[in-house]
Amino acid sequence: MSFPASFLFGTATSATQIEGHCPTSDWVEFAEQPGRIKHRDTPAVACDSWHRWREDVALQKSLGMGAYRMGIEWARIEPRPGELDHEALETYREQLGALRDAGIAPMVTLHHFTLPSWLARAGGVLAADFPARLATFARTAAKALGDLCTTWITINEPNVLAAHAYLLGVWPPAKKDPVLAWRAQRRLLAAHDEAYRALKETRPDAQVGVAHHLRAVEPAHPTSPADRAATTLFDRVFNEAFARAACRHRTQDFFGLNYYSRDVVRFSLRHAAELFVARGIPEGAPVSDLGWEIYPAGLGHLVRTWARRSGLPVYVTENGIADARDSKRGAFLVDHLRELERAIADGVDVRGYYHWSLLDNFEWAEGYEPRFGLVEMDYATGARRTRESARLYARIAATRSVSARPAA
Repeated sequence: MSFPASFLFGTATSATQIEGHCPTSDWVEFAEQPGRIKHRDTPAVACDSWHRWREDVALQKSLGMGAYRMGIEWARIEPRPGELDHEALETYREQLGALRDAGIAPMVTLHHFTLPSWLARAGGVLAADFPARLATFARTAAKALGDLCTTWITINEPNVLAAHAYLLGVWPPAKKDPVLAWRAQRRLLAAHDEAYRALKETRPDAQVGVAHHLRAVEPAHPTSPADRAATTLFDRVFNEAFARAACRHRTQDFFGLNYYSRDVVRFSLRHAAELFVARGIPEGAPVSDLGWEIYPAGLGHLVRTWARRSGLPVYVTENGIADARDSKRGAFLVDHLRELERAIADGVDVRGYYHWSLLDNFEWAEGYEPRFGLVEMDYATGARRTRESARLYARIAATRSVSARPAA
């Protein structure tokens, strides 16, 4: 088996996680609050990619990457309501131009968890005018950058944002209310719909989607009615609610899939605030540095399922592993890409794979401790060092075929 000539091999990042130097973001303010982020880390400098983006483009070119999913920072472009930073937009134009010159197709994300501080203070994603605000930002981006980029993500992982910000309370604005979490998903859906239409009206050639975070799920005890019910509830509320609605609304030109792991679900009275759902992993299962199960079969299952349900081409917009020693990432890449090879051989329209991440970066409430990068960061100096897994990925991209599985 091999990947077709049109298949895109790439990497993914987000603006806040790598750029630094954007004090007008809600996440910068959140990180300054004691106890919010591990080790009191902040995204104030991150990978310094706002200044070193040319180095990052060169790294991608050296690895033979054909695609790059990047974010643009809303808080940087619109630091105050209605006030645009044209120098910031020009820097993003330079980045996109450099990517295209290097033969790397850009995919731009408009909203990747973060907000301008002024919008966060006005209610954030729950604000009545949030959908209109995101649509206006989408028009601004499309007018400024649309000649250099045709593929767009409106919102990254809306279900994860709603859960972490309004149910678990570990991301801004740190609420713990399942009703607010559900309202957040609904408001994000409306915002996606409006942003989709804004992009298409401004640039009719735009291809637009959502980066949906989906997890493989199964009951801890398949014979237990309670565990089966908890699994179905979690699957419908977390995995499917937003994704199915976006499919019904026909506001996607492709289906973006972020996949990381599987959850084994059981019913638990002690998890009432989480809809009585407790999640775990099978005993003895291989895991990442964050304790997430490594389960490649889940990617193959979800790609097939959502290609069928959506009737759209699929891009794997994120897939990766926290692995500081780089001892598991090579096998992780091979095993997950094999799942895509098999799906494509069976006729599933999978058009690209964006590995998370190009660089080690600021991993939200986990800070800088998790290491997801194909390229290792020295945060003290900003130096980048290509890992062996990156060289393996480069060989896969060059040959368009998955080589023998690396030794564990």
